[in-house]
Amino acid sequence: MKRIVTIVALICAMTFQVNAQSIEVEPIRKDTVAENVRKNAEAAVKLADKNPKDGMKQLRAADALTAAALDDKSQFDRAIDYAHKALKIAQAQKELKDTLLAGSCMVLSKIYLFQNSMDNAIDYLEMAVDAYKKELGRYDPVTIYNRLYAGRVIISAYPDTRRGFLHILQAFYDNDTAPADKRIKSMPRINVQMNEAMELFLAAYVNSNRYAVPTVMMDGEKYFIVQTRDWCVGQPLVNWMTPNILRSEAERQAHAGEDIIVVNDKTSEFRRLTKEEGQQCRLEFEYRFNADTHDIDVNPNSGSVMYFPPQTYNEIVRRFQEFKDRCR
Repeated sequence: MKRIVTIVALICAMTFQVNAQSIEVEPIRKDTVAENVRKNAEAAVKLADKNPKDGMKQLRAADALTAAALDDKSQFDRAIDYAHKALKIAQAQKELKDTLLAGSCMVLSKIYLFQNSMDNAIDYLEMAVDAYKKELGRYDPVTIYNRLYAGRVIISAYPDTRRGFLHILQAFYDNDTAPADKRIKSMPRINVQMNEAMELFLAAYVNSNRYAVPTVMMDGEKYFIVQTRDWCVGQPLVNWMTPNILRSEAERQAHAGEDIIVVNDKTSEFRRLTKEEGQQCRLEFEYRFNADTHDIDVNPNSGSVMYFPPQTYNEIVRRFQEFKDRCR
């Protein structure tokens, strides 16, 4: 329920513009809101029906019916019908104009969001961003804003945080790298959106690496690393490289290879490496794209990350602790 409320708030906060002109509604009393919305929708439908080749009128009808559907859910089917009419006209354009394609996809996305049909909603939302980019350009403020909006909706609605995070990241990146006269000047004031997205992404990253262990090849055999200077098994495989990256070169050289413990492929034999052995224990990555197979050929000696089932992982943690207790 919280997710739906968040999405609805995002939709309501968005100033949805299908073109420079919009339907204006006179201020109305609370008890007549639904009736006025219904009348507004029917007026838009009549205009659309009289002008079946006018994509903007089909789009306005779809948008007005969507508003009416919040009180009368049977209107959603009509809204979808008019949105698809607008979409069909937009797709027939030899050259995109009036952001009709983007607007049609946006309305369809909004309808499906209200219906809690997330896959459809997000697909159309991303189609809208692509349409804005194609018609207006990647660095146009409208494109950047709608990419930011899309990212916010997706990161609130979709289980894979990466999908929304990438849009938010690109929106801020594109604004930073856009020509000076194209930039949205107030973007730095809403940098909390980037921070929030990063925190959500990091939380998802931590959760996905809860049962992860790095692997390395030594003397032709695969080993799992269960302890480094900065990390040990039993903790999510997160922030295990950053402390060393942030050290000075002198510090890295002085402590390279220290405090490394590995376990063999069968997770039955633990070894504390000497400093010299630890210096040879490197996570090297060697791979190339195979144009013939359209796959990536990975060197068998390359390092990787292994994701264990929770029960297996917890057993490794237990054995690791027993090994450390014996070494005291």
